[in-house]
Amino acid sequence: MTARTARRKRIIRVRTVEHQMAEANLARANGELASLVELAKRLETLRVDLAMAKGAVAGGALNTIGELAMRLDIAQENLTAPLVNASARRDQAGVLAQSAMAKEESAVRLYERSRKSAEAEAERRRDANRPHRARGGMRLRLIEGGAA
Repeated sequence: MTARTARRKRIIRVRTVEHQMAEANLARANGELASLVELAKRLETLRVDLAMAKGAVAGGALNTIGELAMRLDIAQENLTAPLVNASARRDQAGVLAQSAMAKEESAVRLYERSRKSAEAEAERRRDANRPHRARGGMRLRLIEGGAA
């Protein structure tokens, strides 16, 4: 293995680790976003389930229901910014993961090209060091006594 091939093999290892880290970051960002979306769904479900009772209702209960509804609305509004940020982080992690994958694939292609080039060069050198042998094919020979 030539120095160039060895260097490219090391680059592949680095690019592979970078790609794995980018994929892990993407998975983490997806999990965070999914968690926030699930939380938003639960808040929405609680708000919808908080229905006013029909008929006569005590004033304290009505006040409690109204306050709970207000708090659920505030919680839902406060959740929009983290949802947007988590979505942006997920998109950015996706771009970084794609970039890391492209760099890894490029490094693999460069390594393969370098390896094939090194093999061809080694073969050429082996052929150059081989002693010359006369080929056993057809040869012109002079026939003694001239042309017949």
